[in-house]
Amino acid sequence: MTEKELKDLLLPQLADFEKEAMELNDYMAENPETGSCEYHSAAAIAELLRKYGIPVEMPFAGFDTAFKGTINPEKEKRIALLAEYDALRGLGHACGHCASGTASVLAALAFNKMKEQLDFGIDIIGTPDEEINGDKCFMADQGLFDGYDFAVMVHMGGFSTVKVDFIALDGLGFRWHGKPAHAAGAPEQGRNALNAARLFMDATDMMRQHVIQETRMHGFIKNGGEASNIVPDCAEVEFLTRAPKRADLNDITAWVKDCARAAALATRTEVEMFPVGAPFHELYVSDLGTEIMEACYEELGIPYVKGASGMTGSSDIGNVDYRCPAFHPVMGIGKDYACHTKEFADEMTSEGTHQAIRNSAAFMLMMAVKLYGNPELLAKLKAEHKAYRGYER
Repeated sequence: MTEKELKDLLLPQLADFEKEAMELNDYMAENPETGSCEYHSAAAIAELLRKYGIPVEMPFAGFDTAFKGTINPEKEKRIALLAEYDALRGLGHACGHCASGTASVLAALAFNKMKEQLDFGIDIIGTPDEEINGDKCFMADQGLFDGYDFAVMVHMGGFSTVKVDFIALDGLGFRWHGKPAHAAGAPEQGRNALNAARLFMDATDMMRQHVIQETRMHGFIKNGGEASNIVPDCAEVEFLTRAPKRADLNDITAWVKDCARAAALATRTEVEMFPVGAPFHELYVSDLGTEIMEACYEELGIPYVKGASGMTGSSDIGNVDYRCPAFHPVMGIGKDYACHTKEFADEMTSEGTHQAIRNSAAFMLMMAVKLYGNPELLAKLKAEHKAYRGYER
């Protein structure tokens, strides 16, 4: 089927499901659930997919709130539509996952309506807990994204762009164990765990001039004692390290761990180290991938800011990209609000966000139109990605 034929086939189908999609979004926006606790959100999505004949497996991949809906299971050529729906602690849907997840559902329903005329299949995969643990990372480690031609989702933002800067991230927890003592009566008998945490923070600050400029290191002391007249016997730090590429970050993280050990040695305490969430990898988008996404925006008449990054940070979408080409553009909600703010959360049921959902679903359909309507373009995209990542699958 040609690109034009696919476009004419798929895009008109969105209108049939828009009303229910907006109701789904508004329900999730008004009933936010944090990572790994998205029971009602996942159930509402699964119910809507099943209503239109899409079989849904849930729980999926070992996660109670993950799911997989399958369209055209017999087809070898396949797309993974990724759906997020977890909220932020204390802020609700201030990252817009209710809307981005709904957009993937809307796209899936349009694909499903025309499935008998498609020579490819679609899996919509519910990926919980992006904000904390990053369940896409664990799914990728299971090989669940191997073999897809590409994976795609759209995130909401203050303005539309195809560019995001997602760098690799490690979440680290450190807990120093010392010995309590009366801080005035017998301080020499104590071993101060808070001193170890403070030394660690100072040591990592001193690292900054000796790591690559793009490195980001930040954290906070979660626990530093119970009373001012007791030598603190336990202190805990939550810490994040980031770098543009996983290969760079591995050495930086190892150095940070050395700082924790050194702090323990200097204070004669013991340090316990543990991960905080999964390691996030960087997202790679080739120049060709960027051109394809921009062409989709332009053909749909969606204004976007060329070359401007819609997001800077880290996300578990990078781990998907280590297994297949992954796309994660940003769709503007009509107001230039930053994510992770109350103002952004308050916009999630607005008409601007509803329009962003329509635009995002249309974009995902257009990605299939572009890549399956031009087989040589898809082959080139996959070859470039394979060469960059260096995988054999």
